[in-house]
Amino acid sequence: MKPKRINFKEIYKTESIDLSHNIHSYTAKMIPQISRYLIERYSEKDDLVLDPFCGSGTTLLEACLLGRNAVGIDINPLASLISKVKTTPLDVSKLDLAIRLLMGMLKGSCSRAKVDFPNIDYWFGEQAKEELSKIKFCIEMSGEFDENIRDFMLVGFSSIIRKSSYADPRMAKTYKSKRVLKKIKDGWVPHPLQYFEDALRRNFERITATSINANLRNHFAKVFAGDAKEAQSILKYNGIDKVDLIVTSPPYINAQDYFRSYKLELWWLGLATPSEVSCLNKRAIGTEHISGFDCQNMPRSQYRLLESIIRRIWSKTNPMSKRKAYIVNEYFAKMETVLRTLRRVLKQKGFLCIVTGNNTICEVQIPTYRILAQIAEENGFALSEIYCDEIRNRSLFLERNHKGGIIKEEWITVFQKE
Repeated sequence: MKPKRINFKEIYKTESIDLSHNIHSYTAKMIPQISRYLIERYSEKDDLVLDPFCGSGTTLLEACLLGRNAVGIDINPLASLISKVKTTPLDVSKLDLAIRLLMGMLKGSCSRAKVDFPNIDYWFGEQAKEELSKIKFCIEMSGEFDENIRDFMLVGFSSIIRKSSYADPRMAKTYKSKRVLKKIKDGWVPHPLQYFEDALRRNFERITATSINANLRNHFAKVFAGDAKEAQSILKYNGIDKVDLIVTSPPYINAQDYFRSYKLELWWLGLATPSEVSCLNKRAIGTEHISGFDCQNMPRSQYRLLESIIRRIWSKTNPMSKRKAYIVNEYFAKMETVLRTLRRVLKQKGFLCIVTGNNTICEVQIPTYRILAQIAEENGFALSEIYCDEIRNRSLFLERNHKGGIIKEEWITVFQKE
């Protein structure tokens, strides 16, 4: 099937669809125009849309804004929190009052939350630690706030942690770059209290614009922390049997380490301990952590295209090539489990839309969308459409060893449940 090239941003260039999408940065998130197009084309009003890799909630928010209901699942507890806040309409007058009360507390309080985690002094200066601890204490002690408003405050807090640290905010991974080291040497000192106040004011405007949307107020978005491979049991536990449409962008192979990228935020918010972050990272799809690695025996696949890719990686002289071959094989094995699960929760004749990029491993380009198409077709899906969109400044970056290549295009494969 010949792909259709589409500039999704061009389609919606006259529409302002930012709203609460930007309340918190998130690595490699899907642009809202892609979600909007797919939801409009492949679902109807009041349908239920699922994103099993919901990230920061782009698909969920677009679904609600378009008059659909939405369900999201993500293994990263920070992603679940951002998605929940992004899609929850708030009483603007109560939120405004809560922000003013919190800022008053911050100006008067001398108390600090006790926060400690590995290498905290490496990542944060004394003033930053003091101010961040003060912010966390005041949020935790603000008993007048309801849960949704407190979560709004926590997302604002999370959004300034990287900026308040010695990690370079321009890079996805948590890394103290030469640029930041020079700034520190030149006397730069971060100011979390000011950053936090600015973040709350910006996010107040974003949530206000979102909350007045009639479709959002009349439709729901539910977000569950969990593993996409267990989507059916997660939905069933929460009283959901079937969904009408699935729109999702799974993690890239070996290209994004979401837990390492957001470990400082997870630790400061208390969403996961260092050991829990490590366990979640091992369970994640696309991770470098693999089981059953055997440098003497090449992994095998029943899918011819995947088998040929694995063989090419295995034959490379790169000392990591054999391990990388296992990483690629395990990625698609886990994705096959996900696809089988998604077929069980999707209504008959419903559509599954997958947004992927073709990254490069050991100088071998991985045609991710083509391999997933073969796997999907073997598991009860019929290929319906393929779209291609050039990536334009979407926070994608080089792999850590700088040999992963830049992902230049996103491929959208649309399947229908047979």
